Amino acid sequence: MRFLKFGLPLLFSVIFHSQAHAYYTVQDVGVIGLMSHDVFSWDHKKEINVENGRLDLSTIFEFENGKRWYLAGNPKNSENAAVYSVAMKLVNHYTNLMKQGHSPLEARKQTVIVFHEMIREFYERALQEKFPETAVRELPNNLEQAAIRGFHDLLPGRIKLYNRGFRSELKLTSMLTAKTVLNERELLQELKPFDGDYDPEYKNIKIPFTKVVLNLKEIDRKFIERFSPYKQADMLAQLSRVGNGEMTVHELTFAAPVRLLFRKAMCGENNKFMPQEMACE
Repeated sequence: MRFLKFGLPLLFSVIFHSQAHAYYTVQDVGVIGLMSHDVFSWDHKKEINVENGRLDLSTIFEFENGKRWYLAGNPKNSENAAVYSVAMKLVNHYTNLMKQGHSPLEARKQTVIVFHEMIREFYERALQEKFPETAVRELPNNLEQAAIRGFHDLLPGRIKLYNRGFRSELKLTSMLTAKTVLNERELLQELKPFDGDYDPEYKNIKIPFTKVVLNLKEIDRKFIERFSPYKQADMLAQLSRVGNGEMTVHELTFAAPVRLLFRKAMCGENNKFMPQEMACE
C-alpha cells in the first residue's frame, strides 16, 4: 500500500484504533479538505462549480494550466496548514517519481492512487464501513456540497505543534502561517469530538492587510440552506449528538449525500489520470 511511504506511525495508529472507535485527525482535515477542493471550486458570482467533480488532483495539477502545481496548485490549498501539508506530500511524491524517470502522466497517475488510498483509509475508519465498490457517473451537485459542508463542525481552530522551539500551537485560520508544513506527529494528533458548533476561529477569519473578516459558519449556513433541504442548526445538533455518543454518523440525515459524493468523485471513466478498476454505474 503506497500510503505507507508517508510513515509507519500512520499504520500503527490505524491498527491500534481500528477496532476501538471512529476518530479523526489533523491529517483527515487535510485529506478531506483537499478532496473537497478537487471536486468543488465554487464561482461565487456565477454560482457554479468550476471543478470537474473527479478525484484526479486537478486542483493541484491543472490550476492555471498547471503552472502552480509545485506550489500546491489552487491557492485554496495553501490557506490551511492541514490541507497544504497533505497537498505538499502529494507534490513531493510526484516530484520524486519524476526524478526516478517517470513521465508526467505516469507520475500523476501514481500520485492520484496514493491520494485515493488516503481517502479510502479515512472513509473506512471514520465511517466504520467498507469503501464503496462501485462509483457513479453523475457529477457531484450542490446538495452533496452542502452536506459535506455540514461537517465543518470538526474543523479545529488550533492544533498542537511539536519540536518547533518556542512555538507550541498553530492557529489554523491564520493565513500568515497557513503554509506551515506539519510533521507526522502534528498530522496524527486526534481532534476533539463533534460538539455542534464551529470553533471560534472560524467565525472570525481575518484576511491579512485588509479589513475583511469572514464567518465560515454563516457562509456555510447560507449555502446549505439555499442549495439543500437541510437547516444548518439541525445538522449541528445532530453532530453534537454524535459527539456525545447518542447517535452514529450513519444515522445523520445528511449522511447519504456524503456517501454518494464519494462514489461520484471516484468515477474514473474517460479520465486518464484515475484508476479504471472501479466500475461506474
